[in-house]
Formats: sequence, C-alpha cells, structure tokens
Amino acid sequence: MSQQRISKTKRQTINHLALYHYQSCPFCGITREAIKYMEEGKPGKLIEQRDIQKQPEYRKELIQGGGKAQVPCLRVETDDGAIQWLYESRDIIAFLQHYTKALTAKN
Repeated sequence: MSQQRISKTKRQTINHLALYHYQSCPFCGITREAIKYMEEGKPGKLIEQRDIQKQPEYRKELIQGGGKAQVPCLRVETDDGAIQWLYESRDIIAFLQHYTKALTAKN
C-alpha cells in the first residue's frame, strides 16, 4: 500500500468527493464496486463519478489538479476549499471506508 495520506492538520469537513475513472480500467472497477457497496442503503450518491474517456474535460481537470492522468483518482474537497488528490485504488477504498464509518457514526 502506498504512503499517500490526506493531510489532517485540523479536522475538516468534506464537501465533495469525485472519483476520476474509466470503464475498462480494472483498478477503477474494483474501486467503483467498493463505492457501490459503501453507498448501499444510504440516501443519494456520496461520490460523483467522472469518466475521463467519456468526458475529456474531466481528464484535463485530473491532469491540471492531480498532476497526472492516472486513474482511479479521488478528488477530495474540504469546507475550507482545499483540494487533495488521492491515487491508488487501495488507498482510495481505505479512505472511503474511514469516511463512511465517520458518516454513519454521526447519524
């Protein structure tokens, strides 16, 4: 597992999550299935899905913001406007598992 981390200098509320992916990517498929499982039984979608092959502007956003066209990539926007980019399917899934547990604990 990679050593990527979302900074935790102070407790931030997550405003928006977006997964950059494309359909034929196997690691994206694993990540999408994990998201589907985590969203099951919850109202609405927690994570916006952005297909970089169907929508070329999403690929441009990914490269400009994250620095590379690698997928899957999770864009995390916090309430202070900070944006962080998380790569690697295992890291994304681990982050989302923690996030959905925190959401469940709040409710």
